[in-house]
Amino acid sequence: MTEGRDPLVRRLRRLRRERALRDAEGVLVAEGVHLAEEALTSGATVLHAAVSPRLSRVVGGPELHERMIRAGFPITEMSDDLLATLQDARSPQPVVLIVQRPVPAVFPGKGSMWVVAYGLQDPGNLGTLARTSLAAGADGLVVVGPGVDPFHPRAVRATAGAVFRFPTHIAADLVAVCAQLREAGLAIVAADPRRGLRYDAYDWNAPFAVLLGSEGAGLPAALDGWLDARVVIPLAAGVDSLSVSAAAAVLLFAASRARGFPPISGSPAG
Repeated sequence: MTEGRDPLVRRLRRLRRERALRDAEGVLVAEGVHLAEEALTSGATVLHAAVSPRLSRVVGGPELHERMIRAGFPITEMSDDLLATLQDARSPQPVVLIVQRPVPAVFPGKGSMWVVAYGLQDPGNLGTLARTSLAAGADGLVVVGPGVDPFHPRAVRATAGAVFRFPTHIAADLVAVCAQLREAGLAIVAADPRRGLRYDAYDWNAPFAVLLGSEGAGLPAALDGWLDARVVIPLAAGVDSLSVSAAAAVLLFAASRARGFPPISGSPAG
């Protein structure tokens, strides 16, 4: 394989760097055995796979390779060194997939527990937020305004596969999103690091959407008229704030507890 001339190499390199191309093609790049397994298990449409010889030597690698062959999509073999240059991961993986993005259902639909992230800048935080939201039983995530792409390779990796099963919407206008939530009958609850009702005193049983601002700037003041409540997480002295994903975990699992928790993974609902 000639590195500079192979179309797949050029495509993967551009998809790693260019959000506009990922958006135009409606795809994401999934790196590693675990994400590849999650993509196949979820029934996602895999468009192409690139694998290196190391796949045969990692845990689960041979079995994954057999699954990919049975699935019937194109598989291209390349050297470990070349595949490493096409990834965003610090620890290069022996398999990289180009996957069609899942198409989420209409927002907000019949959901009663939504997460809205405004202006987040860190891909890892956003991916972890999606993973946490799915685990707590939320109905979906809306990523709004300037900030990171939820389908950035690092964000995809941080979801640990939630990206294939958890509805993720992208919107430009936070006020328009609030209007849609209000029309659907959801309370709009802002996570505030400094003021508001204690999160454990809020009634999470009614349908709601929790709004989380960027790590630095928070939520815009223009949003005040749309809020039904602000909630705050008490912190120990000397601690200013939590990461967005950590704050979301506290709030969403409080809501999940109030609602009786989702069924434990692998157990029957009851």
